[in-house]
Amino acid sequence: MTEKLKTAKVSPAFEASGQVKFLISAMLFLSYVLFAVAWNWGDLYVRSLGFSASRTALMTNAITLAQVIGSLLAANVLLRMGPRHAFTLASGLIVVGGLVSLTDAFPLIFFVRFVLGLGGALMVVLLSGIVARLLTGGALQVANGLNSVAFNTGLAVALTFGVHMAGNPVFAVVLAASLSLVLLLLWLIVARRGLPGKVTQEAAVDSSYSMRDGFGEWFNWVFALAYTGLLSYYIVAFTFMDPETIRWVVYAGVIGALAATLVSTRVPDARKPAVVVACGAAQVIAAAAVLAMSDHRLAPLVGVILGLVIFFPMPFYVQLAFVRPGVTPRQIAVTFSIFWAVAYAGSVIIIQIFAWIADGTGGLENGVPVSQIPLVFIVFVESTFVIGTFLLWRWFKQNPPVRAETGA
Repeated sequence: MTEKLKTAKVSPAFEASGQVKFLISAMLFLSYVLFAVAWNWGDLYVRSLGFSASRTALMTNAITLAQVIGSLLAANVLLRMGPRHAFTLASGLIVVGGLVSLTDAFPLIFFVRFVLGLGGALMVVLLSGIVARLLTGGALQVANGLNSVAFNTGLAVALTFGVHMAGNPVFAVVLAASLSLVLLLLWLIVARRGLPGKVTQEAAVDSSYSMRDGFGEWFNWVFALAYTGLLSYYIVAFTFMDPETIRWVVYAGVIGALAATLVSTRVPDARKPAVVVACGAAQVIAAAAVLAMSDHRLAPLVGVILGLVIFFPMPFYVQLAFVRPGVTPRQIAVTFSIFWAVAYAGSVIIIQIFAWIADGTGGLENGVPVSQIPLVFIVFVESTFVIGTFLLWRWFKQNPPVRAETGA
């Protein structure tokens, strides 16, 4: 990081009324909620076609591969197009995901799922970049906390209503795309009142901070790699594990993350890394318990505990990127571009290995691996989160966190 970037003071990128800021923040959250719904209901459609575990994993990896590419592009898309147009592009790509219901051909399904994932990748990075310019202080922490649970909230919605959609997955996919289209149209109206079409000169102060600069920072690598194992575990969970247990994981995750959003604003920034490490250790124990008690009557309770310890630390974890000394909105956008690119690239590899192990040990029965071996593998992968967060805790000991001064 150059000395210029360490000391640069970024002025507010744009001004908007409190009401407009609220509406924009709500639309950011809801848009990513609907992306999760589209992903999950698209999985319903894919599973209805009877593909093997490897092909099902490829369909999931179509999205994750797109998210690798989209994440690498997102920071520069935000810089070149401006927040309003960039988010419009992301939302439009997610709407295109509804076209998957028009075909049962594997290559076409792969392509449409790829487009959906590309939209989701752009969107998740833009969430961080936009709120860093729009909000500050406690409002920024709350927005980050809510955005960190947006995907899980979407899954909760998808799983709740997916029970009734399983018999008609085509309708489910079209409904998700239609809701995304309605929100996109509302975005076009509201965002014009609060977001510029292009990045202002003031907001471009730190535009010289490039992706290459970001890849050269130790923090960005560990921040991303620590999350890779957890993300891989979660994607495998809602794609291949028992839907009843995972439903409880998702519901508890929403509650845990919302509770943490409120709590995190009262926890000193210096203590947030320790909270994440403690939850990471609890995750490993809970993930192992879910595996060991999959047929036990207490499995839903264990699933609730797993959901709480997975998602309670996420608002704290996301905030770590915002409280680094001297961080700017551009650096935050680059950090999350790298974060999602690395995490999804790693998960593509891990999920495919999981699928190969599953196919080699009996395949799938009702969408769930017959053998426990691939599930044991993914629990070991998940344990890397606690290792990475411990390293970040050590880093913050040497680089004490500070309150972010980004936003308006």
